[in-house]
Amino acid sequence: MVDDTSVRIRLEGRVELLDATRLRYRALVNALKSWRWKARLRANAALVQEVARTQDAIDEALDSVARRAVLEGWTDSLSVLQCRAQVVALRGELLALVSRRLAQPLDPKALRPGIEALETQVLTAPRLVLPGQRWSTALEVLPHNVPELQRAVWFGRRAARLFGRPADGPARLPMSLDELDEFLEGWSDGVASLDAVWQRLVRIDSTGAMVRYLRKRARRTPAPRPESGPELLLYAEFWRSFALARMDHVLNERLSPIAWTEAERFPLLRWLWHREHNLPSRPGVGGEPREALFELAAALTELPKKSERAPLVLGGLIPVARLADRLLGGEDWRRLHAELRLLVRVVSQRTGRPPPLQDTLEELVRALRDAG
Repeated sequence: MVDDTSVRIRLEGRVELLDATRLRYRALVNALKSWRWKARLRANAALVQEVARTQDAIDEALDSVARRAVLEGWTDSLSVLQCRAQVVALRGELLALVSRRLAQPLDPKALRPGIEALETQVLTAPRLVLPGQRWSTALEVLPHNVPELQRAVWFGRRAARLFGRPADGPARLPMSLDELDEFLEGWSDGVASLDAVWQRLVRIDSTGAMVRYLRKRARRTPAPRPESGPELLLYAEFWRSFALARMDHVLNERLSPIAWTEAERFPLLRWLWHREHNLPSRPGVGGEPREALFELAAALTELPKKSERAPLVLGGLIPVARLADRLLGGEDWRRLHAELRLLVRVVSQRTGRPPPLQDTLEELVRALRDAG
């Protein structure tokens, strides 16, 4: 015997989806019929997002219920068929209203794109945001379930979990190589998602005052449990900035005075991680002479405290300095040359021996070794 209980079990959650859809459709239809329909949509942004998000599943559920009803000979008295009929009627009414508000006809299968276009048109239309309305407007135009925001939050949580750990030192990364690789591989997608959320707000904020206000707030430590859309944005932005500052601090401390580029950031971080753990690796940037510059700069920051070991380490750096001298005269070469020359003078003054003239990095490293 076919009854409502057995049908609900066989349809595996589709009936519950249609029940919820009937309520959502009715609320959205009423909003679109109202005189202040744009204000109603803005006030119910989460509803618009949810209807658009579930629309493909709703259409599949409607088709599935219709097929099962024909195959199994269900009677119209079943509540699931009555619910389906109501959802179909509301769907047609919603499609017509969306078409009218967009001022363009929509294909019956294009309800989801139509709702998304209407959401973009209404919720992200440029507007003047007054000083007292900045946070309330951000709450209105940035629901917590915006897909780009959800991806940005996942990225922010990953950054918080890794870079919120205590490190062995200020110039160390507190994570395993697998964790570092996973984070760096997801960096581009995470940053792109976060930037897309900011661009959504930029399009809305005609004067830019709201965006400036939110970016300023993003410098503060975020709430422990962010919930609203703006709170989630501030959380993700804070941890993006924190992770970036932490990574750049490591590079600046370990590779000064070389001016590394943005494209070199991640290869150099992986290389420094290997170096910290005494694993063989190369910087993998810009060819052998530039790699030698980085190796020499890193080695100088790692010189052993005990002076009796320094000459041995410096002796091993002579071939590296010779290779780096192929970039003689370049900006980074000059910076490293100036720092090495200063170090040689300081050591020579301490030992009381005047330093010889040095024109190359190799000669400076030899002089530093001999002075020690």
